[in-house]
Amino acid sequence: MRILRVHLALAMCVVGVGCRHVEGSPIVTAYHRAGGGDIDRSTVAGIGSFLSSHDQLRTELTPLCEKRRATAPGDWSTTDEGKVCDANAQANFFGKNAVKSDGKAF
Repeated sequence: MRILRVHLALAMCVVGVGCRHVEGSPIVTAYHRAGGGDIDRSTVAGIGSFLSSHDQLRTELTPLCEKRRATAPGDWSTTDEGKVCDANAQANFFGKNAVKSDGKAF
C-alpha cells in the first residue's frame, strides 16, 4: 500500500511538471473573464480563433502583451500567458479590420 502511495505521488509530480502556469497574470485573467476556457487544452490557433471574434478583448490584451513580451524569458511562449499573447498577435494580424466607407464613389 505504501509503494502505491509513493508511485501515485511521483506520478502526480511528473504530471505537474509538464504544465507551466503564470499565477496572477492580468493577461490570463482577462482571457478567462471573457470566457476563453482552458488554456492548457487549447492550441494557439484555437485561442486565436476565440480572440478573433472578441475585438474588445484583443484591444485590452495588446498593450499588456507588448509590455510583458519586452521582459519575458526565452521559454515564455510555453506558458499560459505566452500562448494567449502569441494567439493575440496572430488574431491582430489576421483579424478583420472594420473598414467604413466614406460614401463617395470612385
